[in-house]
Amino acid sequence: MKELYKKLLEAHNKMLEIHIDTKTMEADFHNENEKFYEELFETAHLIWEKYVDLGWKIDNSSLEEKKSEAYKILKEAREEIENYAKNNEISLWTEDLLWSLANTLEWLEGTAKSFLK
Repeated sequence: MKELYKKLLEAHNKMLEIHIDTKTMEADFHNENEKFYEELFETAHLIWEKYVDLGWKIDNSSLEEKKSEAYKILKEAREEIENYAKNNEISLWTEDLLWSLANTLEWLEGTAKSFLK
C-alpha cells in the first residue's frame, strides 16, 4: 500500500506540472485537468489514511515530533517565499502574490505552533 501511495503522489505531482504548464496553452484543457490532479491527490490521501487505519505507521516519530515537524515545514516554506521576494527582481504583481502566500503560510504556521507544548 505504501508503494501505491508513492506512485499516486508522484502521478499527482506530474499532473500538477501539466496543469501549470498548460495555463497559457489551452483554457479548456487547463481548467478540466485541475480535477485530474486534485483527484489523484485525494486518492493518494485516502489510500495513505487507510494504511494507517489498518495499524501501520508512516514513521515512528512521536506526536510532539510530528507537531514540531508540521510547524517547521510551514515556517521554512514561508521563509523561502519571503527570501525569494526580498532577493529577486520580480514584478509588483508577483511580489504581491508572494507576500500574500507568505501571509497565508504565516497564519497556518501560527495555527501549527498553537499545538506545540
